[in-house]
Amino acid sequence: MVSMGVRRWARGAALCLAAGLAACGGGGGGSTPEVSFSPSTVSANVQSGSSATLTVRAKARDPEKFRRLGYVYLVDPDQVLLNSLELAAVDQNTISATLHTSPSLTAGRHQGRIQVQLCEDPGCQVQLPGSPYELDYDLNVSEMPLSASPIGPTALTVHRGGSLPDAIAVQVKGPTQVWTATASESWLEVTPLSGTGPGVLAVGVPASALAEGHYSAEVIVRTSDGQTASVPVTLDVLPTQFVLTSGVPGFAAVNGAPIAAQPLGFALDNDVATPWSASTSAAWLLATPTSGMTPATVSLQPDPSRSRLASGNYQADLVLSSVGVPNKTVTTQLALTRPTLSAASPTVTLGGPKGRDLDTPQTLALGLNTEGNTWPFTLSTLPAWLSSSTASGRVGGSGSLLSLQAVAAAATPGSSSATVTVSAVVNGDTVTLPLTVNLNADQRRLLPSAWGVGLASTPAGSVLRRTLTLRDNFGGALAWTASSDASWLAVTASGNTAGASTLTLSADPATLPDATLAVATVTVSTSTGGVAPAKIRVGLWKSATGPAAVTTLGSTYTELVADRIRPYVYAHNGGATIDVYNAYTAQKIATVRRVGSALGRMTVSPDGSRLYALDTAERSLAVVDLDTLARSDTWPLENAVNGYMPLVAARPNGVEVVFVGDGTAYSGGRSLGRGYVTEMIGFATTPDAQRVYGVGTRYDVDYSSMAKGVLFSGPPSGLDTRSGGNPIDVAVSPDGSRVYAASGGGVSGSGYRCAVVDGNDGSFIGALPGGDAYPNNVEVTSDGRSLCGIAGAYSGHDFWVYTPRGELLQSYKFSGYSNSLLNRQLVVTPDGVLVVALSNDPMIAFVTIGAP
Repeated sequence: MVSMGVRRWARGAALCLAAGLAACGGGGGGSTPEVSFSPSTVSANVQSGSSATLTVRAKARDPEKFRRLGYVYLVDPDQVLLNSLELAAVDQNTISATLHTSPSLTAGRHQGRIQVQLCEDPGCQVQLPGSPYELDYDLNVSEMPLSASPIGPTALTVHRGGSLPDAIAVQVKGPTQVWTATASESWLEVTPLSGTGPGVLAVGVPASALAEGHYSAEVIVRTSDGQTASVPVTLDVLPTQFVLTSGVPGFAAVNGAPIAAQPLGFALDNDVATPWSASTSAAWLLATPTSGMTPATVSLQPDPSRSRLASGNYQADLVLSSVGVPNKTVTTQLALTRPTLSAASPTVTLGGPKGRDLDTPQTLALGLNTEGNTWPFTLSTLPAWLSSSTASGRVGGSGSLLSLQAVAAAATPGSSSATVTVSAVVNGDTVTLPLTVNLNADQRRLLPSAWGVGLASTPAGSVLRRTLTLRDNFGGALAWTASSDASWLAVTASGNTAGASTLTLSADPATLPDATLAVATVTVSTSTGGVAPAKIRVGLWKSATGPAAVTTLGSTYTELVADRIRPYVYAHNGGATIDVYNAYTAQKIATVRRVGSALGRMTVSPDGSRLYALDTAERSLAVVDLDTLARSDTWPLENAVNGYMPLVAARPNGVEVVFVGDGTAYSGGRSLGRGYVTEMIGFATTPDAQRVYGVGTRYDVDYSSMAKGVLFSGPPSGLDTRSGGNPIDVAVSPDGSRVYAASGGGVSGSGYRCAVVDGNDGSFIGALPGGDAYPNNVEVTSDGRSLCGIAGAYSGHDFWVYTPRGELLQSYKFSGYSNSLLNRQLVVTPDGVLVVALSNDPMIAFVTIGAP
């Protein structure tokens, strides 16, 4: 059994290419390669921002030579592929390997070469003779990828000089620009030769003067932007059928196809009308009539089904008898060509582009070159995750549709691959067609509108109720039930993702002691199998003593973030430790030591379980467990970072991902690659994490469990903030409908104010009233109130609070004369009652703004 593995080298990825076979690959030394690829070049037209699923087959010329083979690696220096590979044995000499392109490939053409190494050891110190091999790739990434798909079989048959086969219809999809179509061989004709946008080509054989033999060609469609797509076509020219009136007929045909009758004329040489009779020596040779008067003509017609003949050469005798005349034996020949079972593609991929369409079947047109005669076909045993409504049927020259569908209940999240064999019995021949079936399956989940909730019961404000919504990431209707693990927290018992039902969290702090932080977990689950439940963490601070209107402490900090469920904030000064403050008591309650060496920007996970901090000295991401207030892990970063590099933790599709401003993303300690959300100043994200915002851009993000986990990030859309210059901070409302931006230059045309932008289309709505020079902070509370802060050294205000509709509520001042707020250092507790901020006095300030 060949082992498979994944390892990352200095400039590329190494992927195992085979399992369960002695060898795989293509290239190598010598005139005849030990291993060959089909296709020899991996090519595809790929939709921008998506991951194309590609399959290549590898065949070993002499698999016995590779008995020592233990490991196979694929070296991808340009990282055009994801670190995922699915394998399926085709036969004892052949396997198929399914690869996935990186969704972050830039638009344009990507050409290169991948190296295949056949090794005896996991470190690949000892390679087999002929290794390494090379495999070329040619990928064209665009918003409108070109495809050319034949409608029906592409294996044609014609008798030399006989009737021409019907033209093949080829459907061109994808591009909107001009395309041209050409045939690689002159015996193939394409009409029309050009077009614009989607269309249909007719591909046919223009003449029947070709010599006998097997011909291969392809129709190549090219677009004006450089994309190409090809459709392979084969033609078998069989020996001409002789029509004889006085000679001996000979027959040649594809086994299973209709065979036309031919006449044999005869007479007695005395020209006397005499009775005669005829018989044949084989059941498959039919003669009509079998008696009469001379002169006469007998019609001879082979019927291979009467003897279940396999392909090959046969002969049979027609014996003519007449009384008083010696018998005359006439021998006729029959040549049967093995039929060909074909399909438009050897690969079927299920699950949709993100693995969430498990209910839609895929159809594939099968063809058997037996013209009008149809023959029974069957499918081999299917894996548990695959079913077919056409597991058996009949197929002939007009084609037959094969339907394949994923079995959602048996699908394991990730990507799987299997070989399915279609077998057709034609007389004595059994012809087969191996198909590679790929399945991309995402984990089905219940997704809440928020993963963490902060509540409070204090004289300064009481927030004891929150309402959330739930959705099925597969877009279905799931009945759910909810439960709380704490007696002080009541929840809605049940609902349905398809209806208007909501999940309401109601806290009763009566039984809790004073000055207490209580944390509960709400579990929302469904009886539908295979669906991951949602776990929502809820924090409640109870105190009979309210905080002061403003409390300031003389402390020098450079970075500040707020918890998502607790009334805590976390601050550091760029060193190795993080201080923890309770915003209600304005007291430092803990210090997390040895977090890193030189800490930078921080973010808190959506459910308040972890804090992430960039370590600029160690090129790493430190992970702090907020339940224990201790560092729990350290993740290496792909790139070096500085103290200004932003980051944000979000849960697209329920999977926690940390986006770093250099375009990299990380989940569970592993890098998800580069080319995602790029932002050099600040991040904001909706609680459901379907969108991530920068100070002037919006990204739609998603995550799928397919291919060992794929993060999707669409191209950035602009936000019209009317920035007067020097953009500094961004925030988004809980429902994602409004985005707020702060820039040192304020809103162009509106003075020193924070901008309000439509969160859906990015259009400018207006500016928040009030304000002063220079806006440098913006935040939104859990109830939708917005806050705009300024670097106003000589202003009478530090920040303003507004209603969710943008109406001014109150302004606040806490910094000393000639001092002001630091950039991006104003945060709000999760219950929305207190603001904590850093100023260059230096100080940390705790300001009560009250509940809504």
